[in-house]
Amino acid sequence: MLFFYKRSFFVAMASLSSFVCSFPCVAFSGSRFPGSAAAVAAASFLPSLSSFCGSVGVGCASGVDSLVRAAFPAALVFRVQPPLSRVAFALRSARLVRWVAAGSGLLVVFPAAACPSGVVPSASFRGFGSGSWGSAALAVGLGVPVLLFVPAVLGSAFPAPAALAVRFRLLGSVSGGSWWVSGVRR
Repeated sequence: MLFFYKRSFFVAMASLSSFVCSFPCVAFSGSRFPGSAAAVAAASFLPSLSSFCGSVGVGCASGVDSLVRAAFPAALVFRVQPPLSRVAFALRSARLVRWVAAGSGLLVVFPAAACPSGVVPSASFRGFGSGSWGSAALAVGLGVPVLLFVPAVLGSAFPAPAALAVRFRLLGSVSGGSWWVSGVRR
């Protein structure tokens, strides 16, 4: 089990890294803003995955995507295809999630804001302006396990509509936020 609610930050990171490293591939999604609490959390977490030997997929944005690309230079980068539009960004995110689904992998998400009210689990991408939450909802809809970090600035409850929130369970809290998981029975 991965419950580590009142343990040290190191134990939490070690448990999470073992969990992530148990998958054959991992995709990452998160805030585009380098200074966000989500990006800070990703920057703290990524070094714990240095032993990961599987495939890594990530988008082409700044913020969390950029941090992942720096940590995993061989990562498969999913790029937005022209013409640039909201649809193009959504298609990029959907390709990333479908890639990790095809590889029986894990999606790791670092959102910076609460989930838009229209986002629900679905087999098609619907982020309502949030690529991170849209990717998480698509992954849940496709049966892909999701590990999601909720920054403390968003509160202690899972910041998503009930249809998505009921699919996640709290793994534990660490300095700066909490980790939630969906689609995993370990």
